[in-house]
Amino acid sequence: MKFSRVTAAIVMASLSAPLFAASEQSVGTLTAASQGTVIARDGKLLPARAGQTLFVGDRVITRGSSAKVAMQGCNVALKPTSILSVGTSACAAPQSFAATQDDAATGGAAAGGSSTGYIVGGLALLAIGGGVAAATSNTSTKAVSP
Repeated sequence: MKFSRVTAAIVMASLSAPLFAASEQSVGTLTAASQGTVIARDGKLLPARAGQTLFVGDRVITRGSSAKVAMQGCNVALKPTSILSVGTSACAAPQSFAATQDDAATGGAAAGGSSTGYIVGGLALLAIGGGVAAATSNTSTKAVSP
């Protein structure tokens, strides 16, 4: 029996369909979400709502809001300014991206805030000054034609 290339491609696609379906299985549910909570999925930000299904690779982000997530036997509460990466394993703790009190007291200098800006600014001024000096200095006595 002869198979054409088209038939072979259709058979391969139909056999691999369960593989793609397995990657889209639900691993959790967003049980509560206040306004401002979003889900990052496939490079897009989706507004979150209670009852929404979560998949592997999703990230629940609370900007100034809060949310609750139920996944495989555990519940996770997200405080404002937190990120929860959804995975296949046991529940992970959400990570906060809010400034800590130490960062607020030092102006963020300990985390590379304002002191880094001064260093970069100083190096930029040094580079500009060197470029101006190189462009304006002429040690040659010969005339240069345009």
